[in-house]
Amino acid sequence: MSDTVDPPRLPAEARADPPRQARAVATRGAILAAAAEEFAARSYHEASLSRILERSKVTKGALYFHFVSKESIALAVVDEMERLCRGMVERCAALGLDPLRTAAQVAREMQDALAGPEVRAGQRLCGEGLAGPSRPGWPFAFWQEVFTDLFVRAGTAGLLVPAVDARAFARTIVDVSAGAFIASLAISELTDLAQRVCENWELLLGAAADPAWLDAWRADGGMAAVLGPHLGPMPIDGGGWVPER
Repeated sequence: MSDTVDPPRLPAEARADPPRQARAVATRGAILAAAAEEFAARSYHEASLSRILERSKVTKGALYFHFVSKESIALAVVDEMERLCRGMVERCAALGLDPLRTAAQVAREMQDALAGPEVRAGQRLCGEGLAGPSRPGWPFAFWQEVFTDLFVRAGTAGLLVPAVDARAFARTIVDVSAGAFIASLAISELTDLAQRVCENWELLLGAAADPAWLDAWRADGGMAAVLGPHLGPMPIDGGGWVPER
């Protein structure tokens, strides 16, 4: 199947009655799920519309009804990653924890999300410059902004040692987290990522957090308690960002 677009014949899903609308939503979701698996496993240029079509089990006409090109599918996958990332932040904020514990919960949410292909695919596409002109550097810029906000609030609340610059600390967290993902992918196909995340966060919080906060944090089990069941082999589904053999 070529990655160029033939003039599509509109499928029956284009009709406006509610049952067909529901099927159209389901079809689009199936395409996006299949595309996330494909883009997580391969670079954008190696990814194939034929494989996306095969994975999604939809018709060629249905695919072209929803998306005009491979690029439009890739952008939709990045959109989904952005939606998931913003949802993580909202859920963690709703827990009512202090800013440092909220930051640790964000790391836990990301660990949860990496078990599926959507976030990994979105990260890969962003790394290849396919996030679109309106969001360069996604998701790295987004997470830097999120952690900067949390650490500024933590500093205001006296939860960081005075010498720590909140913005520099946020950049460090993002840099170390990105490096941990790349190293874990290369060495263990992500099976040791949670352990790396745990060790990195304990080291960085140990250097940056107020001693009284650290005592309470460690008494509660620290990052190991936050990550919980992730501190074992990471469950990767069949379409993950792991080279296919």
